[in-house]
Amino acid sequence: MNSKYNQFFRLPVLAALMFGLAPLAQAQTNSLGLESSLNLLSFGNFFVPSADVQGRVAVGGNANINAYSINTTVPSVWTSTTPLVPTYAGAGLTVGGNLDFANGGIWGNTVVGGNLTTGAGASFGGNVQVAGNLNANGNWLTAASNNWTTPASITYGGTATGLLEGQRSTPVQTAPGSVQLGINFAAEQQRLSNLSQSFDTLANSGNSYMEWSTLVLNANHADVAVFDLNGTDVVNNMRLDNFGPNTTVILNVHGQSVDFKAGGYTNFNLATDLAVGHVLFNLPEATQVSFVSGVYASFLAPLAQFNTLGGGFIGGQVVVGSWNGSGQVNDNPFSGSVTPVPEPQTYALMLAGLIMVAGATRRRGAAAAA
Repeated sequence: MNSKYNQFFRLPVLAALMFGLAPLAQAQTNSLGLESSLNLLSFGNFFVPSADVQGRVAVGGNANINAYSINTTVPSVWTSTTPLVPTYAGAGLTVGGNLDFANGGIWGNTVVGGNLTTGAGASFGGNVQVAGNLNANGNWLTAASNNWTTPASITYGGTATGLLEGQRSTPVQTAPGSVQLGINFAAEQQRLSNLSQSFDTLANSGNSYMEWSTLVLNANHADVAVFDLNGTDVVNNMRLDNFGPNTTVILNVHGQSVDFKAGGYTNFNLATDLAVGHVLFNLPEATQVSFVSGVYASFLAPLAQFNTLGGGFIGGQVVVGSWNGSGQVNDNPFSGSVTPVPEPQTYALMLAGLIMVAGATRRRGAAAAA
């Protein structure tokens, strides 16, 4: 292949990389751009007094965790002679701020960008990395892998207090700044907020109507069924009809304060239903969400404080501004297929890239003719 041919193809590729025309540059595992193992993402604080999350958790602010388990999904085939390890390797819990943790278990590694304070009964099923101070408050600090049989490492960048002698894993001080969170929470919140707004611009393609006290959602066997709802709609029981084997349902719920009452969710509330992994509640405007029900669906509410003070169950991926309450989140990642509408600035960048490529090609052609 000659140099002119190389240059001809190299320039469009360069322009594509510069102006956003190369989607393969950022690997995405689902339509939300999230890894399927990330069960709950909270950009702000995370307060949980009980229950559990079966997959991985990432918190941008501070986390206060008590009587709670994280990343508990394990292989379905396991024998007593095989070390029991979580299905999702790496960081089971990532906290950008401070972590206060007692009476629970975190499977996989734990990464803390601030300080770590532990109470009685705090167990870490992997390595622990703390950027700031470590305070065990005179409690036994357990960190082990392979079904809690192999001592794991504990490192901290600040000071260590309240440690007991004779622990299997001795905390070791490391250089400040050595802890990497692996996620830019501010950038990810902006990205997912934009995505939420983009989903909200999708044309309404489903039909909804009230049948007694039930809101019926007719998906019409569409590939993507979009429903525009108000906050007052979700207080009703819901029933999903005419859901095809490849249907994805987007429920765009409008309003700043949304209260999901303890209603029923027929045809998408059982693990055997076709809808599991294919239903998304998108709340682009919400700043306060209350949830006390149980549903197999994912939630995209990047600006909202999500309250589960009365408990609740969600079988799906959850993205929130902050989390407060004891709701349980199960490992049912969003697997629906939906293409968001590009934002105007994306179109402008694409057009600018194409103009640059076309202009360079014309100049090259003119030079070759001369």
